[in-house]
Amino acid sequence: MQSRWALGRVRWALQGLLSSQVVSAQASPEVLRELATALMEKLHPHSGEMAPPVTTCEPNTKIVKGIVTSCEDGYGWIENCVFFSTGVVIGHLSVQIGDKVLAFVEEDPLSHDLKATEVCVFLEDDKFTEPYSKIQVLSACVSYVKKDIIHVADEYYFYLDSISKAILGFTPYEGDWLDIEYSVEQGSSKIIVQSLKATKHRHLEEARVTSIHRRQGLLNHSIFFTLNSLKCPVGYTPLVGHVVNAVIVQSIRSHYSWRAIAMSPVKVL
Repeated sequence: MQSRWALGRVRWALQGLLSSQVVSAQASPEVLRELATALMEKLHPHSGEMAPPVTTCEPNTKIVKGIVTSCEDGYGWIENCVFFSTGVVIGHLSVQIGDKVLAFVEEDPLSHDLKATEVCVFLEDDKFTEPYSKIQVLSACVSYVKKDIIHVADEYYFYLDSISKAILGFTPYEGDWLDIEYSVEQGSSKIIVQSLKATKHRHLEEARVTSIHRRQGLLNHSIFFTLNSLKCPVGYTPLVGHVVNAVIVQSIRSHYSWRAIAMSPVKVL
């Protein structure tokens, strides 16, 4: 019930802004900042507050910052994985591919599909009010991972919730480099992540699995992968000699600079 109450607070705040005619077709940066702040502060009224536990019958919810990656007649996608209809865009703004947005995202508890129920477009120079005016940017290496707690740069750590993980597209692993937009909880090494992505990623075609030992292996003798953090088609397990297409991210470890996070077979020998 707590998550439904929080969602109701967000929608009540946005409806108040809309009904008071704060939003117009020519929304100013100040308006967009107010909308963005309303979205974020109503969901997380205190900077360091953990989201309340969600029961299995209620959707998981989170404020997400991302880029519109596709937009068709009446609907679109944020970061290729969050669906939205154009009817939920606040302020009647025209959403286009490449726009940066803040979205209130729900994760279906059964299918785990992600859907935005409110979307706010904001400009490149928008600045948030407290506590989000102190958002910092960090490129850092993952020090170690313990379940869903990610430690970076031997200094900070954060909780990787299911929505952030779905948008990131993979589970971080020791050595991975990440670009993080975050704020810091006062007096703590815990950070609150606003945006998260791999520092570098590439698509690799027709690479060969050249070795596997226990649950770790190599592509083309030079790209590391671990079966503990690898996305594959259902029922497929890579074996030595398989030719695969892969997605790789920058990940630093002894002798290797890239890690495969996903692969699918092209040819099985």
